[in-house]
Amino acid sequence: MAAARRRRLRLATTATLVLALLVLLPSAGALPLSPGEDSTDAELTLTSITPVVEDDGSATVQGRLTNTGSSTLAPTEVDLVPRAASTKRSDIATWAEGESPIEGVALDSAELDEIAPGESETFTLATQATELSPELVAGAAWVSIQTADTAVHTFIGVHRTKEYEPLDVVWGVPLLLPNDRRLFGAPSSGRTSAWEEAVGEDSRLDRLTAEAPDSDEVWLLDPTLVSLPPEPPEATEEELATAMDSERSVRRERSTAIRDRLVGERTLVLPESDADVAAGADSEAAGDLIRPRLRGGRTRAGNLGARAHVLWPTDGLVTDQRAADLERLHAGPEQPTLLTQSSSLVPGGFTPTGGARTTGGTPLLVSDTTLSSVVGDLSSPADLPLARQRLVAETSAILQERPGTPRTLFVVPDRGSRPSPEAYAGLREATSEIPWLAKGSTTNLFQQPAQASADQVPRSADKITESPTGQSAPPPFLTGGRAAAIGEDERSVATFASVRSDGTTWRRTVDPGLDQLTSARWRSTPFAAVRLHDTLSRAVTLTRDDLVVSSGDVNFFADTGRLQITIVNNTDVELANLTVDLASDNPSFRIEDHPDPVTIGPGGRQTVTVQATALAAGQAPVRVLVTTPRGEELTHPATLRVRMRPTGAAIYWVIGGTAALLLAAGTWRTVRRPRKQTVNEDEA
Repeated sequence: MAAARRRRLRLATTATLVLALLVLLPSAGALPLSPGEDSTDAELTLTSITPVVEDDGSATVQGRLTNTGSSTLAPTEVDLVPRAASTKRSDIATWAEGESPIEGVALDSAELDEIAPGESETFTLATQATELSPELVAGAAWVSIQTADTAVHTFIGVHRTKEYEPLDVVWGVPLLLPNDRRLFGAPSSGRTSAWEEAVGEDSRLDRLTAEAPDSDEVWLLDPTLVSLPPEPPEATEEELATAMDSERSVRRERSTAIRDRLVGERTLVLPESDADVAAGADSEAAGDLIRPRLRGGRTRAGNLGARAHVLWPTDGLVTDQRAADLERLHAGPEQPTLLTQSSSLVPGGFTPTGGARTTGGTPLLVSDTTLSSVVGDLSSPADLPLARQRLVAETSAILQERPGTPRTLFVVPDRGSRPSPEAYAGLREATSEIPWLAKGSTTNLFQQPAQASADQVPRSADKITESPTGQSAPPPFLTGGRAAAIGEDERSVATFASVRSDGTTWRRTVDPGLDQLTSARWRSTPFAAVRLHDTLSRAVTLTRDDLVVSSGDVNFFADTGRLQITIVNNTDVELANLTVDLASDNPSFRIEDHPDPVTIGPGGRQTVTVQATALAAGQAPVRVLVTTPRGEELTHPATLRVRMRPTGAAIYWVIGGTAALLLAAGTWRTVRRPRKQTVNEDEA
């Protein structure tokens, strides 16, 4: 018994010590993972890669391994392992997105010490060009930078001899406003802040326009960026006037900077408000709104000495029907050129050049879909090393298609993307580091569609969606129904402005907001556009409660007299030149004159008097309508129910009654006289 108790005591003591040790271990430091233990808490990042190595040179890869877990990483080996390159361009993206280590002989290795949680260790790997894809004359070697558990797949360019015509590359730089509804709401300090964020100092647009476009760069300019809002009216309250002045100052500074750095032949001016031309081609109501935006863009381009012949459909579709619809919509002095992505064309075995034509004869600027997506994914300069190597691989694959044929590549980030300006600039500069690439010419690019063979076959929308590289664009915000509603709001603006004392200034404030509802930017955020539209619609429409006309029962106890109508202005602005129209539905009640135009102050009321005549007793409905000087209705018709009792009616009753009495008396006397004579004769 005692021995058993001693054994149980020793076991309990041992268990207690083990438990205490487990509790104390975290405070003493994390245990390192064993070399063979799997870890998903190690992040491998490449910070620098030699873009292209010549035949007698060496390539260097630098990076870091970061411990993102809570346990110390054991000493780790990082290897550079090559693999055979694929001849298919479509395989490049698949390889670049992979994160699994591969089998193979490492060309170089780096041994890293233990890495504490949250810490990093850097490494450098090097290899000779002779060890990288010896079969390549000019192209990309595929390599995996890897540990036992994770990998980064990338490429190293190899250049041994020049047996090709370099590819010209032209880069598109979209200068577009963000889809922020605050930019176009009612003037306020919040709207001013939104403009400061969008175009102010150190904004994304500030960094994109810090320098003029180079000879291989094209600006795609939303003309809103070079327009200014109106100055605040004199009667504007101080706080609001300050906000409007601040916004005007911020926008003027950006407009001036763009104008100073703009190069006309390297600038494509988009329709006003960056209007959604694809929606305009698909809907007659939307087309009515887009057409003036196209004319405005051409006018702005003429003032800037820039180009406005290129239309950029958001959805990227270039069918023959779409081309015909856009050409009718454009209605300009020259045939429009459509900017599309290569994925919207049926593959013909070769990547299409930047300037092309469809089989139907439509001029095209063709943006390379894959490279445009690579640019769109540049969220920060840290993404540049791998993106540059993708550029090496993608362009080397294109080069191999027709190495002896001069061609141009056009790269334009997707509309919905917002690449880092610094990273994108770095990628454009990388052209000089890749021997088979040359700086293209925007002038040559714009001339190519007219000279190209009509051999590009457009895809259908379904085929684009099914394509591995195809993208399905969001549906348009500017549907036919919504376009009709915006058109109605535009008419309401004209109506309301015609009677506002500040109509001219007010219209210059609200019209641009309605124009911006036609923009392609709202496809990605339709809810923001709906809210903006609701706000603007309420601001431009006089409601039933804004301008009220008195109605009800009115007594009119006279042959001729005055009829009074009261009109109430519940808005916060003076309304002038209001025309009051009255019409009687009973011919026995006549309106003898029309009142002069009426002016009513904010929150005020006005009584209007007219002369009227009642021809008979009874009831007469009188409809009252307030209109603009041009006859547009401002209110819903009100009805006065007039009870008529002319003062002359009593006389008619008296005359009639007297006549009746006289007639009755005469009849009575006539009847009575013969009877009296008969009685007298009988008595005699």
